[in-house]
Amino acid sequence: MKRVDDPEESSRTTADEFDGDPSVRTMRRVFSALEAAQKEFIMELGLSPFDHRLRRWRERTLAVFEASWARSARGGLELSETEAGALYVHCFGKIMAREGMVVPPELLPQSEKIKKILREVLP
Repeated sequence: MKRVDDPEESSRTTADEFDGDPSVRTMRRVFSALEAAQKEFIMELGLSPFDHRLRRWRERTLAVFEASWARSARGGLELSETEAGALYVHCFGKIMAREGMVVPPELLPQSEKIKKILREVLP
């Protein structure tokens, strides 16, 4: 028998209600790809996950990423989860570089599609 006051049971029920929605599942996969790409990028740069600059960089990156993704969607360019992660890492790297961080270009995913999107958003 289910307990109504069990928070764990309640959260599973809520999550399951949204699991059936394909757009929610897609967005969860995209966010997972963004998190994985970001984690790997930070590791490759040799930064501590507790670096105080990360919060500011992430906030600025999110704004640029959202603008980039929206522009690509308006232009008819669809991005896979992997490409969304690559776009996020490029945005992250650009923000970090603009704030004085050395970001080796070879750490950024090499995709002409992503570079084209960014040239339009970050001239």
